[in-house]
Amino acid sequence: MSKSEKIIELIFGKRGSGKSHLAQKLMAGHRRYLIYDTLGEYKDGIVIQNLQELKPFWHKVYRRNFRIVYQPLKPVQEFESICELVWECENMAFLVEEIDCFCSSLSLGDSFQSVIQRGRHRDISLIGVTQRPHGIARLITSQAKQMYIFNTTEPRDIEYFRQVLGENVVQKFADLKQYEFVKWQDGNEQLEIGRA
Repeated sequence: MSKSEKIIELIFGKRGSGKSHLAQKLMAGHRRYLIYDTLGEYKDGIVIQNLQELKPFWHKVYRRNFRIVYQPLKPVQEFESICELVWECENMAFLVEEIDCFCSSLSLGDSFQSVIQRGRHRDISLIGVTQRPHGIARLITSQAKQMYIFNTTEPRDIEYFRQVLGENVVQKFADLKQYEFVKWQDGNEQLEIGRA
């Protein structure tokens, strides 16, 4: 898979497993990105915390290279507005922490659906990070090209992965050490074990 190809990547794991560290490594290859940082864990970029400040800055830089870390004061209420900016901007990466809060089958906004379903046509890469895969809309996992799954022990999460990815992926979980993950890639039978 070429570095310039725009895809959806998902990262799953418990708190402290290395998800955010892996996400930062994945973002390092992008020259234009916005991180929706609900946990205040990212610092590599211009940190902005309200839409009134973000929008004028966005309109100044969106045609150039940029690294924006948006730390929303009202994460759920502001998310669709951010997705609209991403959709209009094109040619960028969009990382969403706690993506499960924004993509249950009941809470998918129109702009976020557009990013998920048609973002690659606008050169938008999406990286979603979450502790809990159970309950996220099947739409996003069906569009994902790569998933990184850290050690998982919660029965509902294991069953979710069994249904979505199959038994061979789930069997690998038992062998994972701290900070290790299983990398699943669409169309590739081989599973990789990596370390954050």
